[in-house]
Amino acid sequence: MAILIGAFSLVLTNSAFNILLPNFVQMYGISTAFGGWIIILYILAMTITMPLTSLVVDRLGRKRTYIIGIVIYGLFSIVGGLFCHYVQIVLLVRVMHGVAAGLMIPLSLVLLFDYYGKEVRGRVVGAWGMLLTIAPAIGPTLGGAVIQFGEVRYLFWLNVPFALFSFVLCCTQIKRYPPVYRKMIHLQSIILMVLGIASLSLGIQLVSNHTIPKWIPCLLLVLGVVAIIRFVRQENAKKEPFIRYSLLRRNPVYTVSLLISAVQDSVMFGVIFVMPLIFQEVFHLSPSVAGAMFIPTALFTSLFVWIGGSLMDSGKSLKFISYGIGFIAVSVASFAFLPKEASFLVIIVLMALRGIGNGLSDMTVTAIGLNALPEDDLHEGSALSNTLQRLASSFAVMLLAVYYEVRWQMIAQSGQLAETAKWTALKEECIALGCLMLLTLPLVLVINKKKVNVVAQHGTKPAA
Repeated sequence: MAILIGAFSLVLTNSAFNILLPNFVQMYGISTAFGGWIIILYILAMTITMPLTSLVVDRLGRKRTYIIGIVIYGLFSIVGGLFCHYVQIVLLVRVMHGVAAGLMIPLSLVLLFDYYGKEVRGRVVGAWGMLLTIAPAIGPTLGGAVIQFGEVRYLFWLNVPFALFSFVLCCTQIKRYPPVYRKMIHLQSIILMVLGIASLSLGIQLVSNHTIPKWIPCLLLVLGVVAIIRFVRQENAKKEPFIRYSLLRRNPVYTVSLLISAVQDSVMFGVIFVMPLIFQEVFHLSPSVAGAMFIPTALFTSLFVWIGGSLMDSGKSLKFISYGIGFIAVSVASFAFLPKEASFLVIIVLMALRGIGNGLSDMTVTAIGLNALPEDDLHEGSALSNTLQRLASSFAVMLLAVYYEVRWQMIAQSGQLAETAKWTALKEECIALGCLMLLTLPLVLVINKKKVNVVAQHGTKPAA
């Protein structure tokens, strides 16, 4: 409860903010481009903070680091509630909430793993995954209700009791972790890492922004790549690197699970980009109905993430992960072959099927990767995994946005109606996302072949 309440409320309120952009534009009298920074700054701050988590944990320990995240989250929620009529304060609060998320999200699952053995970690991931998938489903509804029946400041004040309750429980229930002081602080390495991730993240976010000159995101992307390369070269010469990315070389199961998770996140965020366009541009659904179409996905993900965790704990074959990946691929690619007259029932079934696939495969793969790491490396593995997944999913959405704009205009120039051209471009993206998901199936076979101890033993060897 101590860990899950904080993580749940963080995801809940962030998803509520994501649908309020038009309201912020009207409320503060700002442009849509400027209002977008209320969302972008949260993502940017979280992505930058995640790799720094390992350094903070090295100095303070896991418990103090997580509590610091809760304190930042709670205090700046109070600031937002008191001064939300200033857009500058809202931007600052969103940055600090992103910092809190960067500290808390990688550590939440790690702290749970500290308390539960490998024989039940699948179900632990199931409980963790259920809450973190329910929150994004509830969040947009919550945000809409707050705007319709109240004021934005209520959305900030709502965080305070969650943060306070989580703070008290964490202080009293989580054991103390002594700092290890293994890492030397090298300011140049920190600057290069922050510059690299910030430039890549910001460049990806700005590529599809038509109000920004194209040379700016291109310059940011190049600067980010150069800074990351320089950072990696410096870290190679250190005995105790800032980010222990050697985990990727030393542990093939962790590496393979990270690759699968990165692809799954890319497909998941790609679907979040593509599906609203299909629902509104092709099926002509209202924004509220289009949003409701994601509810079956969230509900079935929440249910089957628990089933997937239980299957993992049972010590039986991990082939159910392959079935989950197959369900995702089929459900996403099927939208490319739906007629425009398709019924609501067919759409709901396909969205539910994707939820089943997400539940069986996504969180389970994450648990397998972390289970393969030594206990002392869990927080670093989680931070590295979350950072790479975030960058991969952002890059995927950027590519989809650019391809969609270029492709439908190209088709329209050949004489097709704009609506038909957009539908064709979206069909191609659905097929591409489905095929991308299928590419992870051989990687699942690799995990099975390794026969690592990632499931409950029960006195027998893990099944292949």
